[in-house]
Amino acid sequence: MSLGQTTFDGKELSDAKPFLKWAGGKGRLLDKLSKFFPKSYNRYFEPFIGGGAVFFYLNPEKAIINDLNEELINLYNIIKDKPEELMKKLDNLQAMVNDKDFFLDMRSKEPADSLERAVRTVFLNRTCYNGMYRVNSDGKFNVPFGDMGNPRLF
Repeated sequence: MSLGQTTFDGKELSDAKPFLKWAGGKGRLLDKLSKFFPKSYNRYFEPFIGGGAVFFYLNPEKAIINDLNEELINLYNIIKDKPEELMKKLDNLQAMVNDKDFFLDMRSKEPADSLERAVRTVFLNRTCYNGMYRVNSDGKFNVPFGDMGNPRLF
């Protein structure tokens, strides 16, 4: 598996929050972890971004984020480069968040277009069981439907 990477230089993130649920997320630990963060630094490096709780908390001026999960890095790139298009497509899918058949259909697709891949990643993350990300030995997403009430896609 290749290592994905993206950079953020001077982007305004002050109001941004993690937009995915991610196993091992640090969001609930930030108060305890923050005392260990350096007071200043030139550039933020994140080897395994996941949901990005520390990244969004620190709001770095310059950052390089990485992850082994190519779908996740694709999503960060789309959020950086095409946020309006992503939100519009997710808005159009909001009515489908409780439709298990639609979820299974979305889960079975493998879109080639990077924007559609990002839409799929968010939709599956927000509607699958407990926001997990897991793939089988063929690399296919295989987490079951979550039946989580009425989750917001963004």
